Amino acid sequence: KKKVGASTSRDKLRPNEEFVQFANLLPEPMLLVTGDGTVLAANRSASALSGFSAAELVKRKLSELVLQSTDVISPLLRAWSRSNILLPGTLTIIGRDGAQTPCRCEGAVFRPKSGARPAVILVRLLRKAAAVNRFIALNQRIDQLTSEVSRRRRLEQALDAQHEWLRVTLESIGDAVIAAGTDGRISFMNSVASSLTGVGIEDALGRPLVEVFRIINEQTRETVENPVSVVLKEGMTVGLANHTVLLRADGSELPIDDSAAPIRGEDGELLGVVLVFHDVTERRNLIRDLQERTDNLAQADRRKDDFLAMLAHELRNPLAPLLSGSEVLRSMIGDNARMLQVGDMMQRQVQHLSRLIDDLLDVSRITRGKIELRRIPISLRSALEQAVEMVRPLMDEREHELSLSLPPESVYVEADATRLAQVFANLLENAAKYSEPGGRISVGFDREEETAAVRVRDQGAGIDASTLPKIFEMFAQGDKSLDRAQGGLGLGLTVVRKIVEMHRGTVEAHSAGLGKGSEFIVRLPTLAPGERAEPSPAASAAAGSSRIAESRRVLIVDDNEDAAVALAMLIGGWGHEVCCAHTGPEALASAVTFRPDLVLLDIGLPELDGYEVARRLRKEPGTAQAMLVAVTGYGRNEDRRLSREAGFDEHLVKPVDMARLERLLNQQVK
Repeated sequence: KKKVGASTSRDKLRPNEEFVQFANLLPEPMLLVTGDGTVLAANRSASALSGFSAAELVKRKLSELVLQSTDVISPLLRAWSRSNILLPGTLTIIGRDGAQTPCRCEGAVFRPKSGARPAVILVRLLRKAAAVNRFIALNQRIDQLTSEVSRRRRLEQALDAQHEWLRVTLESIGDAVIAAGTDGRISFMNSVASSLTGVGIEDALGRPLVEVFRIINEQTRETVENPVSVVLKEGMTVGLANHTVLLRADGSELPIDDSAAPIRGEDGELLGVVLVFHDVTERRNLIRDLQERTDNLAQADRRKDDFLAMLAHELRNPLAPLLSGSEVLRSMIGDNARMLQVGDMMQRQVQHLSRLIDDLLDVSRITRGKIELRRIPISLRSALEQAVEMVRPLMDEREHELSLSLPPESVYVEADATRLAQVFANLLENAAKYSEPGGRISVGFDREEETAAVRVRDQGAGIDASTLPKIFEMFAQGDKSLDRAQGGLGLGLTVVRKIVEMHRGTVEAHSAGLGKGSEFIVRLPTLAPGERAEPSPAASAAAGSSRIAESRRVLIVDDNEDAAVALAMLIGGWGHEVCCAHTGPEALASAVTFRPDLVLLDIGLPELDGYEVARRLRKEPGTAQAMLVAVTGYGRNEDRRLSREAGFDEHLVKPVDMARLERLLNQQVK
């Protein structure tokens, strides 16, 4: 009896030959274990996974082969021993070489035909890395298992359960998913794909994908090569080009984005293709709306620039006769102090209004990058002296004391002389405006290695701490009182910063607070001393010479009769012969008889504009050599380009700079 008992025990542990014969046909690692986790049998895939031979695996405890503790293994064994269908779990196999392989495992009770043997547990292992491609090969494996293990219905049901799990997962995502085999026929489609294509899932399965997923180029309307076909040919992930449209079953169109990728087995063999796509109608509409808004903003910006140019023109037109009239008044008053005072007042206010217009246009042009600097090596001293000369009337009016502390040597910067003088003039004008009459203003100069620092200090109103960080922003102003005693648009310092930055420099403001004065520091990169000399004194004197050198015949053409008459009185007072015209045809007729040396020609004329008048004057033998000067309220770069193309020699913006006008009159006629 003892001998028989021993034989029976060995029979219990003897490997299940029937199981091994069938399990070796399957690609998944499979084990037969007892209820306490002792391995009874293992197939070849299980040996390959663990690194142990089948004989070495037999009689080992499952706890010796996995990373998990008995606290994890025991509940799995109990659950599996009570279930007729495969239940999932997770175990990490530890190989002979110590390598750890995370696996998805499934177990169920296995009852041999012979009642003489106890029920054991069937455990199937699957590397987690292989699970990604499993859903495409699932149908093929089910067919293989059905033909090879027809008697194992419980295994079939477990695989069906896994298939259903994958299907539910793909149903839950928001993208459309279609899978196809290597023959290009659909093996899987989720409900999102069915909804977007308009083809039912049952109708789609088994059909060629190209019949269900039909795409064209939105712009050319030509058929686009199906991405699944591309993947099957090239074996690489591909995405469709932009503007792809899906042709739905009902004939409607849907803009989409998609990508297709190959699905490969563990050995790298191509098993099929997965196509993922989604509706981009909402995104297309958003892009279209953004583009429309961008276009509208650009159009509004252009309209704003056109409006500012028109506004400047309309404001400058009445300024021109006022300025000319003030000059005439000043030349006629003799010793009458009150008339002199009125003339000075008119001139100051006209110049102030002109500066406001210039600031308004400058900040718009600079912000849009429409100003081009004419950089040449210039002396900082000359730029500062020019700025001081520009603000001298305001300084004298408010009885300020201005001190200059400039180095004796010439310091050169590469700059636009006019714009740099504008920077320093704006800073000095601010100092004069915001200092009480009789205040002290100083201009200092420091060398800082390869940088020059110009400091403008005053003892005036100062800047409070909350305003200081944004003092250079557009429309920022320290004076918020209702009386607006100092005036201005809050653009001057914005223009200063923009111009300085265009010269690769910096500007900063300092103040200890209200009533404690201010300091502005402009830093500019310097050039090597003596690199370029300034214009010779003789040349400067010639350029700045004033009053009549020789009497000229001057034709003034302007539809604003007040402006024409005032300018004629002024130029006539300088000793020149003047003739006026107020329309384009009248200007042409007067030019034939008057034969002018110089023509001051407005652009916006009735009947025939100034550009056309200039072109015709250039063709007339008697006026072809005359100097043509555009006198207009339009001062944009585009306006200057048009005047050059029409044949003008110079372009003056209203109100005209009288000193420049005198220099033009004293130039030699062509």
